[in-house]
Amino acid sequence: ESIMDFVAKNGDKIVGNVSFSSAPGELISDILTAVARGKMTKGDASGDELKFMRVGDLRKRLHDKGLCIDGSRETMISLLKENSKGDDDEQ
Repeated sequence: ESIMDFVAKNGDKIVGNVSFSSAPGELISDILTAVARGKMTKGDASGDELKFMRVGDLRKRLHDKGLCIDGSRETMISLLKENSKGDDDEQ
């Protein structure tokens, strides 16, 4: 997460000096998420705050619900959304 934040804040110094040609798609997605998170103000997520959360925060939510904390950002978000649907049905 710290690396993603660094890249998001220092993109102008990195572009042209670092090759992303062999970077996995998940890395690019994480970098874009960090950039978007850096530009957001509180309450700016329009109800979809999970996709802008840090991976550590996603893992904490999963752990608190007793769910698997391994997997990609997308997998963790999907698990949390599936679990929250079940919580909504019970209320």
